[in-house]
Amino acid sequence: MLGFTLSEEQLAIQKLAREFAEKEIKPVATQFEEDEEGRLAEDIFKKAAEVGILGLPIPKEYGGSEASNVECSIVLEELAVGCGGIATAIGASWFGQTPIMMAAATEQRQRWFPPLTRDGNLCCMAMTEPAGGSDIENPHMHSRTIRTILRPAGDDYILNGTKIWPSNSTNAFLYTVVATTDPRLGDDGSCLVLVPRGTPGLSWGKPIKKMGMDADMNSEIFFDNVKVPKENLLGKVGDGAKLLQRTLIYNRAGAGAIATGIARGAFEIALKYAKERVVAGKPSIEHEIICAMFADMATEIEAARLLYLRAAWFNAQRGLANMSWSTMAKVYASDVAMKVTSNAIQVMGSYGYSREVGVEKYLRDAKIMQIYIGANELTRQVIGEAL
Repeated sequence: MLGFTLSEEQLAIQKLAREFAEKEIKPVATQFEEDEEGRLAEDIFKKAAEVGILGLPIPKEYGGSEASNVECSIVLEELAVGCGGIATAIGASWFGQTPIMMAAATEQRQRWFPPLTRDGNLCCMAMTEPAGGSDIENPHMHSRTIRTILRPAGDDYILNGTKIWPSNSTNAFLYTVVATTDPRLGDDGSCLVLVPRGTPGLSWGKPIKKMGMDADMNSEIFFDNVKVPKENLLGKVGDGAKLLQRTLIYNRAGAGAIATGIARGAFEIALKYAKERVVAGKPSIEHEIICAMFADMATEIEAARLLYLRAAWFNAQRGLANMSWSTMAKVYASDVAMKVTSNAIQVMGSYGYSREVGVEKYLRDAKIMQIYIGANELTRQVIGEAL
């Protein structure tokens, strides 16, 4: 990205994602709620791998495209126009891969990256815990609330604990687990460890039924005396908190992009409706109050996009990644998504409220954007403290 212009390569990636969303996601977007086993979403993840979307940020030598935070964010917006849940699941897979990018040894990269580019294999960032909520993302807590414990046992570690709410909980190929050797050590005991699917002692609770984001699978994850080879540790003990905070910088920009896409998806349907719907002898869009609502929605969507693109661009420059800008993008765009999706329903009336049209799904998907990867109350504090 140069100035305000996307490069030819970035435009091609954007076009690929937009066409993928139009062809593969939008036609089935309202069906995910009934697809409790996630088979419909699984088929889309496999197709996303086939066209190169799933492995987008992975280095080229391991089968990916080595895309920057800019390209990944652009793709997430386009996917979210189709379905916020699909975009969230793919973005969350990249979330779990980010610490591997940062801290994995060559042998770890060779082992874990190639499978994540194919077959619809997803990664899960197992972070939040039942009692902790956003505390794990809060740097002021210094990892003291983590209750997933990693203890040395000869050439291995033994992992015990419970996670809840992570995207791709039940359908991930690989789990990047936030843990500690001892909560009393604070950040000095923090660590990230990789646990592959099928490891004895790894299990899940029932899929959690939610207000929205049905294409993204969430549940409790249980680690019951899970034996993990020491080579599955990312970096060293004590690196976990630093790696998590750096990871959040990149993925909050992605959350901003997803929220922007959700807002845009609802906006586009409502705009088409307002141009066709005749009220009092003229199209709805020609009535001043409705026209003004659309002007505000369009302005806010553009502002949200500029915020996430600025954050992503700086994140893509060595040494310039900025937590405040990524967090601003996440907070503003998620608030815009809630406002725009609600107003889109309002201008469409009963048609907007009906499930058949699909606009109400965008509102249901939008709400969690104000909560995950740091609730907006916490993340506003992060922004304020940086001032």
